[in-house]
Order: sequence, then C-alpha cells, then structure tokens
Amino acid sequence: MLKRKLSVAIASASAVLLTGVVTAQAATLSTVTVQSGQTFWTISQQYGVSLNALEAANPQVPALDILVGTQLKLPSATVNNLPVMNSMEASVSSPYDTSANLYWMAHLISAEAQGTSMSAQIAVGDVVLHRLESFGYGSNVYDVVFQQSDGYAQFSCTTNGFIYNTPVSSAYTAAEDVLAKQVDLVPGAMVFFNPAQTPSGSWVWSQPRTNEIGPFIFAK
Repeated sequence: MLKRKLSVAIASASAVLLTGVVTAQAATLSTVTVQSGQTFWTISQQYGVSLNALEAANPQVPALDILVGTQLKLPSATVNNLPVMNSMEASVSSPYDTSANLYWMAHLISAEAQGTSMSAQIAVGDVVLHRLESFGYGSNVYDVVFQQSDGYAQFSCTTNGFIYNTPVSSAYTAAEDVLAKQVDLVPGAMVFFNPAQTPSGSWVWSQPRTNEIGPFIFAK
C-alpha cells in the first residue's frame, strides 16, 4: 500500500524537482563575492535562495572548487517560473508527498553513491525505502535521512553537508526507480556500508548480509 501511494504523481513531481538540470530564467537580483570558507551551500543559506537556483545561475563556476573572490549571481527564488523547493520546504512532507520524498531520496543517493553504478544507487535508495516502510525511522524520506540514534546520524552525508549538494542526474533516475517503479535490488536490507571505509569494529560487520553491489555491502 505504501509503495503504491508513493508512486502517485511521481512524473509531475520529477518535472518540478529536476531543477539541477534546467536553466534559470529568473532575473538576477544582485551579486556576492565569495569569501574564505564559503560554499554554494553556505551562500544559499545566507541569502535565502535555493541551492539549485544559485548553481544554475552560475553554471561557469565549479561547485566543488569555488575560488575566493569569485563573483556569484544571486537568483530570485524561481526556476523556469516554478517555485524551487528548498530544504525547509522539502522537510515538511507526509509519506505520500511524492515531491519531497523524491527530493530527499535523490539527494541521499547522490551524496552516498554518486559515481557508482545505477544498480548501486538504486540499492542505496532501497535501504531508505525499507526503513520508511518499517515505520521505525520516521514517517517520510526526510525523517529517515536525518534520523539520529543516540545522538549519531544514520547517514554521514547529513553531518558533512554533502546531502545539500545538487544531485547528479542519475540519482533522480535511481530515486524514481525506487519510489515509482518499486525496483528492489536488496530485499530486506536496512543498512549499507563501504568495507574499505568502515572500521573493523563497527557493528555493521555483524549484520546478516543480503548482497554486495558496487563498493557497498548491504545487510539487514
């Protein structure tokens, strides 16, 4: 039942959320000079604009290698005459709000698995959906992604800030496969980890494994 409701209107949600691959048409309000330590994310938060819209308004600036002194255009809050969903708006969602669920699913997949195969990206999204369906991690994708246990984040990308980076296009495709097409490559998996980056004493090593895809081990 949950999967069927999550898939309702996913196509229309995708049209709104693929803002990372569209061209900003809104008028530029002003510019800002990048200071030491600033990133696209911190600037978007400081000036109250969407991260996607800020990056789209400055396509010539490499998002991961922004230089001090760079002049950035500050866009208005629309892209292609559609409202751009920011992190606060996207967090206010129900389990059946496909727009917000797709938004955060794509961000999580991109932050955790960009550069890996499509199968690996889908499998990472499957873990999020399994947690959502278990009702023990939250009532929507945002809750699952940002859930903490004993003060510790479940996904490191929520603490290092990678969750807020503009998702790669393949992450949206993977998110749609998980939410709309119900593709499940790792049935029952509730966790995933990269063995090359996981300490030998971590609790995840003791979990029953379900599959290995790309650089990740998936477990219950």
